[in-house]
Amino acid sequence: MRFMTKTLELHTILEMISSHAKTDTIKEDILNLEPMIEEEMILESLEETYDMTTLVSRASFLPLIDDFDIQHLLKYAHLNRSYTIQDLLYIRLFLSMERDVLKYGRELDRMKISSKSIGKYFSSIISNQSLLQLIDSKMDPDGQILDDATPELFSIRKEISRHEKTLQDRLNKMLIDYSSYLNEAVIVIRNNRFCIPVKDAFKNKIKGVIHDMSASKQTIYIEPEQTRQITAEIETLKIKEENEIQKIIYFLSEQVQQSYDALASNLDIFLHLDFLQAKAIYAKNHGSNRPSINKRGFIKLVKAKHPLLNPLEAVPIDVELSDQLRILLITGPNTGGKTVALKTVGLLTLMTQCGLLIPASESSEIAIFDQVFADIGDEQSIMQSLSTFSSHLTKIIKMTEEVTDNTLVLLDELGSGTDPNEGVSLAIAILNHFKTYNLRMMVTTHYSELKSYAYEQNHMGTASVAFDKKTLKPLYFLQMGTTGSSHAFLIAKRLGLKDEIINDANVIYQGRQTDLQKVMEKLNDEMLYLESQKEKVRAELEKARTEKKNYHDLKEKLIAEQDQIIQKIKDKEEKKWHDLKEEVRALILDLQNKKSLSNPEIAQIKYQLNQKAEEEHLKLFDEELIVGDQVYIMSYQQYGTIKAIKNDDYKVSVGQFDLTFKSTDLRKETMKKPEKKELRPKKVSEDQTPTKKGNYELDLRGFRFDEVKDAMDQAIDSALLSGLSVLRIIHGFGSGAVRKAVYDYIRQSPYVKTHRFGGEGEGLNGVTIITLK
Repeated sequence: MRFMTKTLELHTILEMISSHAKTDTIKEDILNLEPMIEEEMILESLEETYDMTTLVSRASFLPLIDDFDIQHLLKYAHLNRSYTIQDLLYIRLFLSMERDVLKYGRELDRMKISSKSIGKYFSSIISNQSLLQLIDSKMDPDGQILDDATPELFSIRKEISRHEKTLQDRLNKMLIDYSSYLNEAVIVIRNNRFCIPVKDAFKNKIKGVIHDMSASKQTIYIEPEQTRQITAEIETLKIKEENEIQKIIYFLSEQVQQSYDALASNLDIFLHLDFLQAKAIYAKNHGSNRPSINKRGFIKLVKAKHPLLNPLEAVPIDVELSDQLRILLITGPNTGGKTVALKTVGLLTLMTQCGLLIPASESSEIAIFDQVFADIGDEQSIMQSLSTFSSHLTKIIKMTEEVTDNTLVLLDELGSGTDPNEGVSLAIAILNHFKTYNLRMMVTTHYSELKSYAYEQNHMGTASVAFDKKTLKPLYFLQMGTTGSSHAFLIAKRLGLKDEIINDANVIYQGRQTDLQKVMEKLNDEMLYLESQKEKVRAELEKARTEKKNYHDLKEKLIAEQDQIIQKIKDKEEKKWHDLKEEVRALILDLQNKKSLSNPEIAQIKYQLNQKAEEEHLKLFDEELIVGDQVYIMSYQQYGTIKAIKNDDYKVSVGQFDLTFKSTDLRKETMKKPEKKELRPKKVSEDQTPTKKGNYELDLRGFRFDEVKDAMDQAIDSALLSGLSVLRIIHGFGSGAVRKAVYDYIRQSPYVKTHRFGGEGEGLNGVTIITLK
């Protein structure tokens, strides 16, 4: 089994991916990646990489720290040895990262970002937060053991602090006492002891130990006898402090050793997540997708790009190989993209078998091969082709010896570098040999004889790199089913070769062309035309599909909006109904608590019910009311016209009256007022009352004396039920009989609160205004 990864530059891709890894262990693992051939392993690897790419895109990068691999420290757990402070700091960083990764996993759950392939790793992480809390309680972030790590350490450091203060006080006192003996009033350290700088002439004046002498020998550094005992005690306490620190470190080391299994398991998980994230970051940066895979030898690359080319400039290609088309012959001009096409197919195949996503459409499909052979150039850059015939042939010989079924073979410029006739013959013979195997093969060539050979063979097809004859520039994408010319004459013309030379070459070429070649060239032109027409049809079909989808989406949107509107109206009406239902219940409960109802109470209840009914037909006026506006007077249930406005007082003409109201009592008229019919005074029969229900006015002109009582009863009942508190009775002047009947009724009625004759503009003594209780 051989995979020519170097020729196809897989190592360059792996180097780019490894740069995203956090640990040296994973960087090395990535650089050593080899293509897999087990379908299940490839599927699992692709799925994990795809899920991690989705996770990184939707959430963020995993909170992994640089160089978190503590495998070398965990080995000490079996050696029963104590860690150093630095080791414990690394372990604490690892535990902090563990805490952050667990928090990251919980955040994914909150965001409802789930993945079976990745989620299993988060659920397998074992929390060691108790160990982290223990370490935090013993040392600070810089690795200094805290004073309260143990009671013993706290006591020792407290004693050290007390002694150091005493020592400092004594030294300061000596600086004052022996100031005349000193060169300067400072305390210096010599041999880790506190000394004072004494003049050489007075060195015998101060008892103590000499630790140093200045270069001029004028200053002697003496540790005074009075401080030596305190210094010795401090040194003893320092030794006790160090011993206690070692006990704490040993205790922490034991706790880490007891957590070895959990730490080792988490480390393996984090390393694998680091591996997946490195692949995911590369895939995200290069717009890569997960292809389908198969073991049927079916290759279908859609909009594939070579990952080492500039993604903004690279032209995507479409390539297809299958059991019916096992060998693909690619023709076309130099620098037209033939070699790039070969490398793209080979490299994307290797990347897929390494579990990497590829820069191609998600509808692409890659076959799993047991071997991938490639003879492309002299292992130079994809932009060059400096190979020789011997180097080509040496590689091809090895391929012929090792080739088997289910092999992908990529040959660039087969048969080139030698005599054309011999080269063509050798190329056809090599193809005949490879044809005996069930393999997939791509070959590039300039030989016309190979184009003819491809047309005659089963399971063999042609493709060409597109070339723009108008601009004389290659277009770099592949045209399946066509054979392309090298376009040497056109390129020579673009480069400036004289026309007579080009014309002469064209004549010579036409003479050497066989009839078959001419037919093939004509067929090729027709196929190119058909391909262009097919492309137009595909574009129109895609456009139609897009429009169909847009119409469908619009339809679904409108239906959804319609449903929302209907539901909104339904909810609004249901709420309104429930509110009315509650008001009715409250009203019934209030009525049940009353033994009897007075007429004003009945009128008030009627007023409330009328208000609810009328509210549906009224619109609150939210603009400034002006003189001349038609308004509805809610308290009177009558329409009127605004005559004058002063502050918030509105003078409204209602019938023959001019009354004053507040703005809150008025609503701008939104309903068309019913047309008023002209009322003519007429005498009514005994069985008819000439009044309107709820009218604020009762016209009794033409009535007989005995008809007044019934008319007054009905008018007052209607006014009370309608919520009116004022009633205008027109009785006229006449003989005074009707007016007397009205006043007799008023004196006897329990519903009349006050009464008066009409004022100026109200009808004077021909009208009586009554106020109801």
